[in-house]
Amino acid sequence: MVPTSGTESRVLGGDAATEALGAELAALTPPGGTWLLRGELGAGKTTFTRGFVAGLGGDPDQVASPTYAVLHRYRCPGGWVHHLDLYRLGEAGAWSLGLEETVQPGDYLVVEWAGSSGPWPTGWVAELTLEGDGPQRLARWTRPA
Repeated sequence: MVPTSGTESRVLGGDAATEALGAELAALTPPGGTWLLRGELGAGKTTFTRGFVAGLGGDPDQVASPTYAVLHRYRCPGGWVHHLDLYRLGEAGAWSLGLEETVQPGDYLVVEWAGSSGPWPTGWVAELTLEGDGPQRLARWTRPA
């Protein structure tokens, strides 16, 4: 079992705060890190990813929900961010995408609707749950120590 930093939480006052959390947590994510995102439709998973990409120096305006495309890739100075949405594929759907052949060891993954296991590039796997779809949402996350 991988030791974790414990569960942290924060009330977010809308999209700007959700993006800011994404940028903050990107700065704490090592190359090869994976974030598994959970939350209902409209909870802010893609908004978090926009901030995550910005936090790594990428263009947040390129970030879009991958619901129909399943996978989007965004170039950042340190490598790629692979943004997956497994809503239509199911929790085990990441295994069917051939990620182990596409994702390089230093790339980042942000996975919406993920199960706990997958072809993640390293053992550094964090989880974020977003609750609420109004002007405030609750974010709870756990990351490896």
